[in-house]
Amino acid sequence: MKKTMFIALLLVFGVFIAGCVNQAPSTGTQTTQEQTTSQETQTTTTPIERYPLKVVDFANREVTIESEPERIVSLAPSITETLYFIGALDKVIGITKWDNYPENVQEGRTVVGDMDPNIEVIASLNPDLIIALSYHIRYLDQLEKIAPVLIIEPQSIEGIYNALELLGNVTNRPEQAQEVIIDMKNKIEDIQKKVEGKRKPKVFYIVWGDPLMTAGNGTFINELLALAGGDNIFGDVQGWAQVSIEEVIARNPEVIILPPSAGITANELCQGALANTDAVKNGNVYTLSNDDIIARQSPRIVEGLEEIAMFLYPEEFNFQGQPLVCEASAG
Repeated sequence: MKKTMFIALLLVFGVFIAGCVNQAPSTGTQTTQEQTTSQETQTTTTPIERYPLKVVDFANREVTIESEPERIVSLAPSITETLYFIGALDKVIGITKWDNYPENVQEGRTVVGDMDPNIEVIASLNPDLIIALSYHIRYLDQLEKIAPVLIIEPQSIEGIYNALELLGNVTNRPEQAQEVIIDMKNKIEDIQKKVEGKRKPKVFYIVWGDPLMTAGNGTFINELLALAGGDNIFGDVQGWAQVSIEEVIARNPEVIILPPSAGITANELCQGALANTDAVKNGNVYTLSNDDIIARQSPRIVEGLEEIAMFLYPEEFNFQGQPLVCEASAG
């Protein structure tokens, strides 16, 4: 069961056209002024033609969107969340069984699968756009027979900005997308200002308890730890890495952070060899409130960043966490 949860956890992790207004020169006569006014009115009320729209997705595929999408199937919670933030959730008719944000997102929408899409169900919905992850490229031939397919899978904060801009253009929500990007950047800047110049605590992030897995360079977690002012003790390894308890003890983290689905609890660390680290000895072991705020590549990633920063610098964020207290063993 733990192995199944771990595999699922890794899967979760792994053109504007401008118009010009032509003004006729005034001759001073009433007739000419009326004609000019009429010309200006007609020009300024002509809608900008956004479609058909050609875009390049995250798989470097050129995709043509013939008209504004009104029936979208989302094949990942991160995609659904991003559409929600830019005000395009009303266009989404199909989602996965894992979608849980915003609240009641399942209501009035058809579940089209988990990680693997149900092709027949998707076809029955008659969508005009399918938005998927890189994982779904294996289904691309089948999906493209139903509707255009966009692959959206950012691997960094900058990538999330790019995803917002792309989806904003595709769904005709460019202004809303820019507002979300600006809001994210402002929140990240505020967090960084609070931790700027502080000594960076050594951090160990537990992705999975058995085998012991962590997040190294090139992962969202590593980027979040750095933005939050932490020093990832395994920042020198690449990607999602299995590490030994001996390595962790040798690097002696001052703070340990884990998600709720790590397969091990903070209290269980008291019973193992990691109790010899400064993090456990000093009670600096923290569990995130929610897996999704660090596992999904959506604007909610800022919530995960803020929690991590609070764990590392509680005094700067007025955070009063309950310290981990290990009971002394009898012997």
